[in-house]
Order: sequence, then structure tokens, then C-alpha cells
Amino acid sequence: MLRVYLDNDVLSAISRRDLSESEMLALDQLLGWGRARRIVLGTSRQSHREMERAPAQYQPQLKSGLTGLDIASDDHKLLGFSTSSDQYGGFFAGPLITDIVDEHLHASLREVGLESDDANHFMYAAHNGFERFVTVDGDFLDRANVLASLRPSLGVCKPSELVSELAGSVTN
Repeated sequence: MLRVYLDNDVLSAISRRDLSESEMLALDQLLGWGRARRIVLGTSRQSHREMERAPAQYQPQLKSGLTGLDIASDDHKLLGFSTSSDQYGGFFAGPLITDIVDEHLHASLREVGLESDDANHFMYAAHNGFERFVTVDGDFLDRANVLASLRPSLGVCKPSELVSELAGSVTN
């Protein structure tokens, strides 16, 4: 089953309904296919983090687009532990964790001009085996060929492009 990562701009449009009419129709079609389990729709905790930066009164509406989506589970890496002990035998061990799960890919994405948050989204999608990265963000769409050279298995497209691609293979 095709695994589709929804970028934050597409997720926020689920509740805000602020894409063009053709992109909203396509997004609704993708959501329908997701509910029918004809495709798997997902995102990462990066979307949660970005939505939590919005003013508190807008967060519930933004986060409503996350309902029912698969969340990429492999989104952090344990680097080790920081330990400390005292003269009385007390001991503390704290994990050292990074959100960068693929340092090489993340660095490459930053080198081609993606901001850190955008690089995180693409890195999580690639690292978690998503096959399409759906966005309306020009920073991704304008770099689709470069991103394809970095991760050929993860195609970048708009909702309408994915619906056109899948129209013959996914039935209503």
C-alpha cells in the first residue's frame, strides 16, 4: 500500500481550507482514500512541534488535521547517556537524544537550501519509508528534481499531482 507523507502546509489546510479549489478537492480525495485504507497517510511529530508554535487559540483547529494519520515512529536516535554520581552513592543517568535520524541526508537537505524544519519533514518521511511527500510548499516543489536525486524512492508532489497519478490504480 502506498505510504504518503503529508507536509505541514497540507495538514493545516485540512482544517483551514485555504488551498486552491483544485488542491482542496485533491486533498479531500486523498483523505477519502486514506479513510478507506487504500493508501496510508502519515506525518511526523515535526508537524505537532510546528503547530505548537502557533498562538494557543489556533492550535486545536490546526491539530485537527492530524486525526487518524499514521505518525512516523522512527524520529529520534539515542546517542548515549550522561551520567553523574555523588559521594553518597547517588547516581543519575540521562539519555542524550537527537531528532536528526539521518545526519547525512539532513546536511544534504540544508545544503540545497531547505530550512531546518523542512529538512526534518523530508528526512522523517524518507527515513520512515514513505513513498510520496505531498506539499504545496514551493521550497520543496521547486527542488523536486534535487530531492529526487537525494532520495529517489520519495517523490515530491502536490495533492492534485498525486491524485492524477493514482486515479487509475486507486478506485473510489
